[in-house]
Amino acid sequence: MFSCKESKENNDQKNTFLDTSIVHRKAVFSNLTPNYYLKGKAEKQSIEDLMLKYKVPGLRIVFVDKGKISWSKNYGYANLKDSIKVDEKTVFTGASLGKPITAMAALKLVEQGILDLDEDVNKKLKGWKVPINEFTKKEKVTVRRLIGHTSGFNRYYGPNYMPYETIPTIEQTLRGEQLSKHPAAKLVAVPGSKYIYSNPGYLILEKLLEDVTDKKFESVIDELVFKPSKMKTSSFVQPIPERLLTTKATGYSENLQPQPYNIITFKAAGGIWTTPDDLARFTYTLLNDHAKGTHKLISQDMTNKVFNKGGNLEKLGFTLLNWNNDVDDIAFRHTGQNYGFTSVIFGSVNKEQAVIIMANGVNTEDLFNHIQRAVAKEYNWDYFQPTEYEFFDIGDKNLNGYAGQYDWKNHFVVITNEHNVLFIQIDNERHQLIPVDENTFLAPDISLLIIFPKKLGGNLIFLDRNGDYSRVSKSHQ
Repeated sequence: MFSCKESKENNDQKNTFLDTSIVHRKAVFSNLTPNYYLKGKAEKQSIEDLMLKYKVPGLRIVFVDKGKISWSKNYGYANLKDSIKVDEKTVFTGASLGKPITAMAALKLVEQGILDLDEDVNKKLKGWKVPINEFTKKEKVTVRRLIGHTSGFNRYYGPNYMPYETIPTIEQTLRGEQLSKHPAAKLVAVPGSKYIYSNPGYLILEKLLEDVTDKKFESVIDELVFKPSKMKTSSFVQPIPERLLTTKATGYSENLQPQPYNIITFKAAGGIWTTPDDLARFTYTLLNDHAKGTHKLISQDMTNKVFNKGGNLEKLGFTLLNWNNDVDDIAFRHTGQNYGFTSVIFGSVNKEQAVIIMANGVNTEDLFNHIQRAVAKEYNWDYFQPTEYEFFDIGDKNLNGYAGQYDWKNHFVVITNEHNVLFIQIDNERHQLIPVDENTFLAPDISLLIIFPKKLGGNLIFLDRNGDYSRVSKSHQ
């Protein structure tokens, strides 16, 4: 009798959790709002509407909450031709989402004493070395700098390979030798001096992991990341393993043309095959290591180096966002994009929550940002919540000084004052600007926020629908 009672209580708790998760999920999907909007006039859109607008065939969303998958949702098709719907088994190309996974494997080897974060990697690389030149006279390429994109190597990422082509070795690719379609990896800055997002840097990290373990890269990842995180539907193997090929989504271009299956030789930089659920397991395993010291991937001391409040030169695996000095939380994010596929991991460190989205379409930035904002608002994260504004009465303020022609991202932009009402023309589109503060105006139909300088002649600040910040100068009076 006691056992039955205990079982019933456990089931009740489980059902309560599921009910709560469903409530949160519904709230997220009913609050897809623009980044900036007028109170009571937010144009709420559905995921289906945005997918149709941007021609995204299918996607899956998974939400992580304190060490478990809380909820998930599928939309659209993994394969349009055969009408195969996206489900929890659908495998996507994860592209650059393989980078934080590679980074955690490297950090694990650091903790095992096999690698050193700040040692010259040439001491352990075999068969290929970082070129010695004017950039490396004083500063060296290190594991820390390879992981954090401060190694000084170029940003380059070139074409992939078709299944019938001969695949070059890592050394051939790094040297730019025959069989490789890529130029040699090139140092373009002093190591540690600046942030340059570098795919060649991660190819070097891939080789380093192989050289110090005498194992294939994919075997290292299996042992150090996939198995501890219980990721059973992920692989860096190229070509894709047969067990994953049968459920792999087809990638599509902006005009919904299917992309051919191709092989990615920059494995660590962009060669992961995976599912949103597996990435969710990786994410909550790492967050558990940080919050609870579970040490399944790396130690809590090491996670403190990953989730830090430093600048771009101190990143170790993720983009970290912590511009609000009044809060302790850190938002973390990494995106991925390859032929026909886009994806994102986006989370809150302190709340131990994250959303993972994978799609087999490419024009997804606005769609993903709508989902991220809705998640941030529903769970009250300190970053990325949408901002609601009210109409601000500017009275009879003279707006003539705001009028003029401006240069913004290669757009033709003209602001006019018409009977003390501002309008903005961007290329061939015209929008009214609504005052929401003394010097701040909003174009609500395109979610564009414009902050005028308090003194005429200074730069304007444009904040677009994705929150991107631009300083804009007047080009014509």
